[in-house]
Amino acid sequence: MDLPLHKKQFSAAVRPCPVCASTAEREVLYRQRFAAGPLGDGYAVSVCAACGAAFADGIPGQFELDAYYAERSKYTYAHADGAESPFDFKRFEAIADQLEPHLPSKAARILDIGCATGGLLAVLQRRGYTHVVGSDPSPACAEAARRLHGIEVRTATLAEHAKWTERFDAVLLVGVLEHVRDVRAAVGIAAGLLRPGGVLYGAQPDVEGFAACVNAPYQQFSTEHVNFFSTASLTRLLATAELAPVATWRWLVEWREGVTDSVVSGVFARSDAGVGAGAGAPAASEGLRDVVSRGALVAYVAQSAAGEAATRQLIEELVRTQEPLLVWGAGT
Repeated sequence: MDLPLHKKQFSAAVRPCPVCASTAEREVLYRQRFAAGPLGDGYAVSVCAACGAAFADGIPGQFELDAYYAERSKYTYAHADGAESPFDFKRFEAIADQLEPHLPSKAARILDIGCATGGLLAVLQRRGYTHVVGSDPSPACAEAARRLHGIEVRTATLAEHAKWTERFDAVLLVGVLEHVRDVRAAVGIAAGLLRPGGVLYGAQPDVEGFAACVNAPYQQFSTEHVNFFSTASLTRLLATAELAPVATWRWLVEWREGVTDSVVSGVFARSDAGVGAGAGAPAASEGLRDVVSRGALVAYVAQSAAGEAATRQLIEELVRTQEPLLVWGAGT
């Protein structure tokens, strides 16, 4: 009998670089520790010496991650009966604005992988798109999407999409790639779902903006986020699936009042210029090397350390004065 997810122990074996697949030297910039949780007790925030991409090393395998998202998804918004917030819909509208110029017509077939409760698809549907479908590993998310928006959402892990025979004009990966261990395989599967002339849209946290959006120390190093993308590393990753950028953006989103985050997003299409024409092509292109992630993470770690030190100083002062207080905390 298999152990429950929270009882499993995970190996800290070296993880190949998720972008270039190198197992060569990597620099560890920070070791994140978790007091408790279903996905191990921490990981090493690392930078690949071969390509410069940043990622978490010493993490569970994809099977364990898939089980985690199926069993424990926090994206069902249970506190709101599954409904997304006005801040969510503002973000979805911005994504739709980026995507829409690259869709062939209102009859475009659109698949949102990892769609949670379907808010983005609901926005596209309201804009007149008639063929929208979602997928998510969480059955609860799929049920909420059907109930709230009347949208077809199928329960599936990303790997299970490899068996799908349907093809789409647009495949969306919004807030997905930062969660996936086997990310090269994931983008290959997603690209395989495209019709000729189709586009892939991706959006995920922007490592270059981490230091400008420190809402809490080390918050970007959560148990769930195992890849840290810049425009360069995202472009190089998509090149492994023979996709080249049509347009990219770096922009701010507001999760709730006063809490912002930086996002990197892009529309990618099949390359006709040779970039990404095979798994080995990106390694030969110096222009695709990530030269920003290391510096961005060093700055973010320094900002987080300063914030943590200020909090510790305040705690020590409260201990000294014995001032009564109520302590409250939450993890990401």
